[in-house]
Amino acid sequence: MAVVGGGFGGVGAAVMLRRAGYENVTVFERGERIGGVWHHNTYPGAACDVPSHLYEFSFAPNPDWTRRYATQPEIQAYIEAVAGRYGVRDRIRTNTQVLSARWDDARDKWLIKTMRTSTGSEPIAGDHEADVLITACGQLSVPKRPEIKGLETFEGSAFHTAEWRHDVELSGERVAVIGSGCSAIQVVPAIQPIVDRVTVYQRSPAWTIPRLDFAYSPRIQRAFARFPALQRLDRAATFGFFEFGTLALTSQPWLRPAFRAVSRHRITKAISDPDLRRKVTPVDAVGCKRVMPTDAWYPTLTKPNVELITDRITEVTGHGIRTQDGDERPADVIIFATGFQTHGFVTPMEITGEGDRTLAQVWAGAPRAYLGLSTPGFPNLFLLYGPNTGGGAGSVIYMIEAGMRHVISALDAIGQADAQRIEIRRQAADSFDTELRAALTGTVWHSGCTNWYVDENGHNPNQWPWTFTTYRRRTARIDPAVYDIGALPATSGRNSGRSRDGQPAA
Repeated sequence: MAVVGGGFGGVGAAVMLRRAGYENVTVFERGERIGGVWHHNTYPGAACDVPSHLYEFSFAPNPDWTRRYATQPEIQAYIEAVAGRYGVRDRIRTNTQVLSARWDDARDKWLIKTMRTSTGSEPIAGDHEADVLITACGQLSVPKRPEIKGLETFEGSAFHTAEWRHDVELSGERVAVIGSGCSAIQVVPAIQPIVDRVTVYQRSPAWTIPRLDFAYSPRIQRAFARFPALQRLDRAATFGFFEFGTLALTSQPWLRPAFRAVSRHRITKAISDPDLRRKVTPVDAVGCKRVMPTDAWYPTLTKPNVELITDRITEVTGHGIRTQDGDERPADVIIFATGFQTHGFVTPMEITGEGDRTLAQVWAGAPRAYLGLSTPGFPNLFLLYGPNTGGGAGSVIYMIEAGMRHVISALDAIGQADAQRIEIRRQAADSFDTELRAALTGTVWHSGCTNWYVDENGHNPNQWPWTFTTYRRRTARIDPAVYDIGALPATSGRNSGRSRDGQPAA
């Protein structure tokens, strides 16, 4: 069994598979360490926007979180600790990028091509086989960089928040930050005290809610460790609040004005300048863009060395950025807080299924999958955190665990049928997609704003239009009626795909 990606999804998949008795698993991770997005995003101020007790595996609660919202180093350490504690670290091959995976219909196997890299040596190509392929690439793994005229002429340093240049000293520098989303609201407050000036270029504002972050004292940590029910209670309360928010974004629009009122009050309280208030106040529905938890964003924008620009950027010059109004503002460093390419799901890997058709060809620019996990024509392939498994509120780790329970249920069904393959039926996949698209039309994400969920054709491949509880219920176990499970002919001569311990072999 092969898993692509060594972040929360990949590590979680390996652990849950092992806990279910599936031992023959290999995880391929392109980075030099596990951690995924938390390994790559090391910018100043990097932290989670979901409370720590919900942003963790349910089977691996951590009573030692130091803050209500964990920072990047602490989350990275948690992922590594889970991999070690549950004995899957040696199953993860780092510095190994999966280039392609091709389904061999005659042998019911995935043929996988990889490229392993290491410092100071030539890349090494590899060929592997797997009965089952699970992708856990994440939706925030490929940085998105805007195409701006003249960028190549800039004489200073320019980099994306996900590729932070720690060798670039920002103290006393004039810094331009392009973007005002979830990364920017963490980066700008973190660097503002040390830079000479920071200019933020905003395309459009988003609504915010209070972050209410605080440190957990050693006494509280000891209480969580001694009485695990306390941590479970906090997790349940946090989950309930996010489910309430999810209802506001999806099926219960009457709940949105309350969130809007809170955000408006925070703007009014933090900012006295009417022009700046206008710039940061969204005109779209609350939640149409991702709602951002922050306590520092608005106060930072009022600092004397911070300027918020809403005019469109026309070009980058050798020493700064010029906007539509004709003004050129100097910059020594440009930081792109412009998000990620979120509609690829398996990018840049090429996956080829039955009939020699790639996943990209089948999707034709509109990714879709049954429960975000399975696509017709691609047997034994599961897309963990795949199309339409994101939400405007809640924890992706919850969705990953729910998805993996479905995968394990599918693997159990293969074993019980003494089969080699499982594939979602096209009619079932189409029926689910029709249901999902109809539900999405009534959500806030389709209320008219521009966001990274909906593409230029109106297709939304990212968001789940119901509650997270609904996803867990619908993925709890497979429905045999919607899958084709290929049993082996009695005279086939092929093995059942099981290892000596009775589990499917990789």
